[in-house]
Amino acid sequence: MGMVMPPFPDAETVVMALLDPVAPTVTATPATLTPPLIRVQRVGGSDNQITDYPRMEIACYGTDRADAWQLAEQCRQLILGSVRTRVAGVLIDTARTDNPPTQVPYATTEDVRRVVGYFHFSRRRTVPI
Repeated sequence: MGMVMPPFPDAETVVMALLDPVAPTVTATPATLTPPLIRVQRVGGSDNQITDYPRMEIACYGTDRADAWQLAEQCRQLILGSVRTRVAGVLIDTARTDNPPTQVPYATTEDVRRVVGYFHFSRRRTVPI
């Protein structure tokens, strides 16, 4: 029987900790949304048993187009600068843009704008010896 490996760290929790200094972060869009707000969601990826490669969707909500775009760009630069840093106790090996931020319609009665970007990360888990 093979060795049971410890779980990979929760990708959403790690990215939320990374982006939390920019604006409040959540994993689900609340019914009542108060911008600025960042929604973090894992939307795919893979692993090779040692390294996890999550694909993350980052949705930035602003009161208008300019605010949403500014928030999205802050997130992108923070993500790209996270390479070889430790966030929430997890070492981020790589971070790259998969699809750059793009404005996506958001159905609401309020004037809220949403800009969504997709990013790939890699991070290893600690393997017991």
